[in-house]
Amino acid sequence: MAEWRLRPRAGRCARCGAPFAPGMAGHTLLEPEPGGEGYVRLDLCAACHAALPEAARRAASAAWPFTVGAPEPRGGRARGAAGPTAHVSAEGVLRALLERGDPRDGPAAYVLALLLERGKRVTERQLATDAAGRRIHLYEARASGDLLPVAEPPLAAEDLPAVQRRVAELLERGLRRPARVARRRRAPWPRGVVRRVRRERG
Repeated sequence: MAEWRLRPRAGRCARCGAPFAPGMAGHTLLEPEPGGEGYVRLDLCAACHAALPEAARRAASAAWPFTVGAPEPRGGRARGAAGPTAHVSAEGVLRALLERGDPRDGPAAYVLALLLERGKRVTERQLATDAAGRRIHLYEARASGDLLPVAEPPLAAEDLPAVQRRVAELLERGLRRPARVARRRRAPWPRGVVRRVRRERG
């Protein structure tokens, strides 16, 4: 879903270039990409959004207000801490699954997005359909303002137990990376052993 890889919230207004400071309010607009299947994201300060013509606001596919939060401390949160750490882990796993782009991860990514939405860590901002006819849910991470495109998979009731086990495994162990296969090296010749080549006399 390369066309759905929307950039994170900008650090400056797309119109006037004013930087977004912590606590500052603004508006995000999604506009259809010309000639494409994705969307273009515009992050505007309150003044530039208010100055937009009414026609430009109606032309947007989706729009919502935002408030810039304080930057997270370096190093993140410690592992094993109680409380919100579980939500942060779930969001990290979801981001890793979306970045990997494996279609087999679709059901687990969708369930993780629903869990995060229920925990009010992400908010659905747009529901669209791609060229293959799949429903794409655009979720916004409340902490960072990033947009996470999640495809809705065709899930049957009998598939849910397996998907739930997969999600529980991901939240417990994380996303495992394939182990690198070490190349076998040839055993060196023992020291002191000399290979002699006898030449035949003509």
